[in-house]
Amino acid sequence: MNTSSKTKNIVLTALFAAMICITIAFLFHIPTGFNNGYIHLGDTLIYLAAVLLPTPYAMVAAALGASLADILMGGMIWVIPTIIIKSLMVIFFTSKAGNIICRRNIIAVFIAGFVGCFGYYLAGAIISGNFIAPLATLYLELIQPLVSGIIFVVVGYSLDKINIREKISHASVK
Repeated sequence: MNTSSKTKNIVLTALFAAMICITIAFLFHIPTGFNNGYIHLGDTLIYLAAVLLPTPYAMVAAALGASLADILMGGMIWVIPTIIIKSLMVIFFTSKAGNIICRRNIIAVFIAGFVGCFGYYLAGAIISGNFIAPLATLYLELIQPLVSGIIFVVVGYSLDKINIREKISHASVK
């Protein structure tokens, strides 16, 4: 990877981290009631980062953006679980396919959604010391990956139509 490409990936990583943070913390933020949890659309941007950036950069963007949102929202106890969970959610996607919306990335939406739900259930159970209490809001937390996945597919399809990958790859860093 040349210096120009590395610089571009770092800049895009920072941009995605900022957008993820803002989306999670402030846009379409719906509280669920358990352990100050909330539904957000930040996963849509995490999925987009996963398909537009090399995996290590996408993992950093997801972990950094989501954990900064936890800090801003007063959820310090969730920072470490968020770093782990959001990083893991990225690994199922591919940034090497010709299109954003491909079979692997569609399947990845479901796997990442499961990892997110299960990961936060497990973290909530460990934090609360009770494996039953987090089940009370699990049905609400299933809404997030479902809606984020649908929006990802729609936005990804639109970005494929305007050839965003080509535009990003040909953008120059000066």
